[in-house]
Amino acid sequence: MKEISFSFSILRICLFLLSAAPGLVLAQQSAKLAFPYGPLGLNSVPWIVAKEIRIFEKNGLDLDMVYVGASAVIVQSMLSGSSNVAGFGGPAVITNVLRGGDIIQVAAMAPYFTQSLFVRPDIRDLRSLEDKKIGITRFGSVTDFALRSIIERHNIKGVNVLQMGGFPEAVAGLSRGAIDGAVFSPPHNFRMLKEGFRELVSQKDLRAFGSGFLTQGIVARRSFAATHREIIVRLIKSTVEGTKYAVTNEDSTKRIIGKYLGISDGDLLRRSYLYVVDTFVREPFVPESVMQAMVQRMVEVNMIDVKSAQATPTTAYYDNSYVAELKQTGFLDNIWK
Repeated sequence: MKEISFSFSILRICLFLLSAAPGLVLAQQSAKLAFPYGPLGLNSVPWIVAKEIRIFEKNGLDLDMVYVGASAVIVQSMLSGSSNVAGFGGPAVITNVLRGGDIIQVAAMAPYFTQSLFVRPDIRDLRSLEDKKIGITRFGSVTDFALRSIIERHNIKGVNVLQMGGFPEAVAGLSRGAIDGAVFSPPHNFRMLKEGFRELVSQKDLRAFGSGFLTQGIVARRSFAATHREIIVRLIKSTVEGTKYAVTNEDSTKRIIGKYLGISDGDLLRRSYLYVVDTFVREPFVPESVMQAMVQRMVEVNMIDVKSAQATPTTAYYDNSYVAELKQTGFLDNIWK
């Protein structure tokens, strides 16, 4: 009888704790998140790796990763309520904030241009782009910004800019002659170079323009991030762990890249792996100077209103406190030792 009474008392205590703190049970469950991302290319490798080797799962996240394509489309889906976090970077965050949206950058994985402009072999210089059809993913996207920067910097007139939807569509369009050129990110630029297309403006050329640019990162609705801080921190942590695995496990990373991007060519896989090693930052803080440069450049190419930009503080576009938390706990220092 004493054993029964003791067991009953333990049961009552457990029931009391569960009723008093339901979060104790929820904390043990995986947080399910819709995660739209783009592009379908090497700039998304940290998330692809983290999903493939179950890093998200280890950190208590159940990510439903959905390739969407252009950042402007992802913003629309987030504002409609379909997701609270996403994977992209670039002008769409700034445009969203200036229009009253609450989508902000919470991590920056590639704070510089990684795009290239490829054209038909017979197009030999930038002046030859006049009256030509050049493909981007979508208006307001990273590729749109890159092309506008090229056109504005070199004062090229009459370029016909076409929305292709995504990089695979741009590859197909250029290959069959439907367009004269397109802006690509790796590994698509590696493939186009190998197929004989001309790299008219390289990543290095774009970076030489002198303005920083945030090509890839993590965004979140500010309202969601404020009330689900732990989830945002775990998402960034998983991304860093995915990056670390990718750069330190060449064979496995090449296998994952081949699987997700349909690459079997050994040379392209090697180039892709080296790109991953060279591209992603170790500490994904959003650089304020890069955000400032993006705003300035967007004003110059007439993507945003100058008065609205001047009235909005740079800090409205991002929040580094989540990465700072990982830094303060020692996680960022320890993982890269």
